[in-house]
Amino acid sequence: MTAAEQQIAIPSASTERLWGVTTLLNMALGAGPGLVYWHCEQTATICLDRRSTIDTMKRDEAIKWAVDKRWEATERAKARGTEVHRAAEAIALGAPTPLIDSALAAEIKPYVDQLVRWLETWKPVFVMAEAPVYNLTFRYAGTCDGIFEIAGRTFMFDYKTTPKGPDAKSRPPYSETALQLAAYAHAEQVGVLSQQRYTDRQQRYYIYDETIEHEPMPKVDGALAIVVSPFDCIAVPVSIGEIPWASFRHALEVAKWNESGYRQAFGAQLIAKKP
Repeated sequence: MTAAEQQIAIPSASTERLWGVTTLLNMALGAGPGLVYWHCEQTATICLDRRSTIDTMKRDEAIKWAVDKRWEATERAKARGTEVHRAAEAIALGAPTPLIDSALAAEIKPYVDQLVRWLETWKPVFVMAEAPVYNLTFRYAGTCDGIFEIAGRTFMFDYKTTPKGPDAKSRPPYSETALQLAAYAHAEQVGVLSQQRYTDRQQRYYIYDETIEHEPMPKVDGALAIVVSPFDCIAVPVSIGEIPWASFRHALEVAKWNESGYRQAFGAQLIAKKP
């Protein structure tokens, strides 16, 4: 994440602060079963692979070390996803060679190769890529990976990267993907300029500036989750109709509750008298 994304922005009179879609879903739903399993798997793998290191530590020290190492794996997975997204955006914009961070080039190349093979097969015509989208009625925003046309139909799409192959027991897309894409599809505006995206306490939000040019959100015929792994690339149709859209709106209310609304649910304590 860039320094611009990490800074804390103070909205002016012409701006609104909108929570990001993925942050709202995390606040409402927490970690899904697939992510929980992956976290457990990473911790177990680290403990087994580095057993000799752990054996030299005291119990509390070893626990902290294993937890910290698991977060390193999480950050690496995020970096991998970011680089695959950057490569995909470059392809969508017609760049001759996608730019890949040299430190991750060997790891990312198989993902990019699979994505390129899928794009060459289906030959989508890109309408937009990596665009900020806003819904002012329900006060949320997000980054849509893009919209393209295939065989006369217009699809919104979102890339999901995974190191697991097609025979894996669990891999994307997970249930929250439908809510995410439904939220994007029901956005009202698209940012013409680069997004104003920030983080606050690990939660992502966007700044909507009414003085900056925006365009109406394009209508789409459907949505696709494009799952990219080192072994394959597939596009999975995702429903963005009334049921996932209504479910996202419910999740939005739960997110508000978990953020601060719950505080009004509790009153003064009833305390037992002192002995």
